[in-house]
Amino acid sequence: MWCLVPVNADTVARYAPELAPAIEAEAARPASTDLLQWWQATGSSPETMDRFIDLAAPSVLDERICTVYEAWEQGYDRSLPLLGVSARKAYPAAAMAFALGPRRYAELPGWFGDLILTPAEVAQSLPAIERAYDWTARSRRQAALLLTAALRDEGDPDDIDALLDGVPPVWRAAADAGRGLLGAHFIP
Repeated sequence: MWCLVPVNADTVARYAPELAPAIEAEAARPASTDLLQWWQATGSSPETMDRFIDLAAPSVLDERICTVYEAWEQGYDRSLPLLGVSARKAYPAAAMAFALGPRRYAELPGWFGDLILTPAEVAQSLPAIERAYDWTARSRRQAALLLTAALRDEGDPDDIDALLDGVPPVWRAAADAGRGLLGAHFIP
């Protein structure tokens, strides 16, 4: 499952000291940097998909999911949209990253769907998010094919649309409302 939830600034301040260093440490691990270097060299293709998905599977916030649930419960602004996608045999955030490809993925903060951002960071990163999800008809079609394969045919059309088109509206709504974001990629 992957969820991206707008949260108030107090929630970010309370939970970031625990969650942000864990995300940063995961991204800095030698295996993580090796994964990114390999992916940048090989790109997203049917031949690289299984290895990529396995290496980008949920990890750091999955281990802290009770804390994430608590933060979402305490700080979610219910007046704003959120994004939540689940798949029985696949990892939605890793599949989304695979479909975006390494160049577009490089625009995203966090680590494969795991992130906690202050309201200022949400606003500052919004242009990069909009660039990463700026599709032509052809690139959107190609991304949908990659995403469908990476979701191992578990994603329905709504899931595909949510992962390829749903991030910028949630990000924009959070930025406009002065909210932070807490995203987590986890196995429920």
